[in-house]
Amino acid sequence: MKTDNRKFLGIVLLVLGIAFLLDRLHIWSFNLFFEGWWTLLLIIPAIYLIAKHGVQVGNLVLLFLGIVLFLNERGWNLSGFLVPGVLVIAGLVIIFKKKL
Repeated sequence: MKTDNRKFLGIVLLVLGIAFLLDRLHIWSFNLFFEGWWTLLLIIPAIYLIAKHGVQVGNLVLLFLGIVLFLNERGWNLSGFLVPGVLVIAGLVIIFKKKL
């Protein structure tokens, strides 16, 4: 495992440990499985892929889908904006994509 990955994993574990400890001490309410937590399974990989490979249509669509589903779980009904949003993202990427 690379040093950067080890540091990142260490920081994530440290933050989670502190959050659980503060919850246990009743200082801060922390619930790992909040409403819509599963949408992070779309959002986090999309952000990782954007950071690693740059902005691509698939990455943006995955991110947009995750955000729309997350907001829908939190009470915002944005399902009518899903298809138009994907089309706008795809169009912008095609227009501004650098030619190789």
